[in-house]
Amino acid sequence: MITTIEYENISRLVYKNFGINLGKNKHTLVENRLAPVISQQGFSGFHDYYAHIIRDPSGQALLELANRLTTNYSFFYREKEHLDFLEQILPTRIEQPFTWSNPSLNFWSAGCAGGEEPYSISMALREYASRQPLAPWDLGILATDIDTNKLKESHRGVYSTDRIKGVPPAIRARYFTPAGSDLWQVKPEITKPVHLSQFNLMQQSFQFKGKFFAVFCRNVMIYFDRVTTNALVRRFYDVIEDGGYLFIGLTETLDKGNCPFHYVAPSIYQKRVGR
Repeated sequence: MITTIEYENISRLVYKNFGINLGKNKHTLVENRLAPVISQQGFSGFHDYYAHIIRDPSGQALLELANRLTTNYSFFYREKEHLDFLEQILPTRIEQPFTWSNPSLNFWSAGCAGGEEPYSISMALREYASRQPLAPWDLGILATDIDTNKLKESHRGVYSTDRIKGVPPAIRARYFTPAGSDLWQVKPEITKPVHLSQFNLMQQSFQFKGKFFAVFCRNVMIYFDRVTTNALVRRFYDVIEDGGYLFIGLTETLDKGNCPFHYVAPSIYQKRVGR
């Protein structure tokens, strides 16, 4: 059983490195998530496991800790209203290229879990392109997550039926192929624009070659306290192009007094030119 001191040590470690605020009442969750690795790897207890993480020069033990403690469940076309809104605002970006400083059309799924979000974005863009060609544009979707296990799942691109049940039937038929009993494979034309990478949102600054038209960081900041969230939103602001958008989870809110973005609709914010 995890002691109060052991829990506090792990909590501080997770907060310092990943911004995740476990709070004071998740002893059982932490114990249940970490007990298997302690047993499987032969640690004498939580104190021994914690000491191993601190001593590990590779950082892999720390990443495994994050993998164990984060809940990265998602599904395709989650919060579909965001994809609908994306298709509504794309014409302002596509049809007026000279008003934008960035010749590329870039998106970032920050906290992509098993790949459902970036592949949903890719499908929405593909559907838009069927009506309005995107050929002249350098299109890219960056998909990042701290959980390396989930990134492996994203690379495979194979999902159970319950994960794709929100996808409209016609779109499912176009972009998925059967991959076994109750399994579906995302087609290459959807995975091709998506670049998957391990990334820690707690980096002090984000260094990218270009800026993003839209950043999706949905149902991620629920793990952060207000100070961490405000700092992260500022970093997002710096990498979103003027006129671009930030999408957050429908149950999440930003601090109005410290938010650099302009509120557009629930969970949708815009970086206004000249602010």
